[in-house]
Amino acid sequence: MIITDKLKKIRDIENKYGLVLFRMGLSHLVDVGIRHLTDENVEEGIRQIIAKGEADEAKGMVSVMTPEIQCKILRCAAELSKSSIVELFAYIKKYVHISN
Repeated sequence: MIITDKLKKIRDIENKYGLVLFRMGLSHLVDVGIRHLTDENVEEGIRQIIAKGEADEAKGMVSVMTPEIQCKILRCAAELSKSSIVELFAYIKKYVHISN
């Protein structure tokens, strides 16, 4: 199977975050939209995630998804947003198994 340089960049992101976080990052990217994942918005989102996590911890609340994982999903989505939507869809079509 031949993979182009552009698709290799997406594969590298998948390898960096692992399959589960990669898929969650893709879902987040589609949900939020590429145009909203500016560097400033990502950093603000990370600050909000960390602040909420600290506030929840202070209240004794335990989340199923840690702030660290939430930040990784956001960073993964931000990295994916640098690719064109056509490249993303080509990658998904060829390499991301979607079960029924």
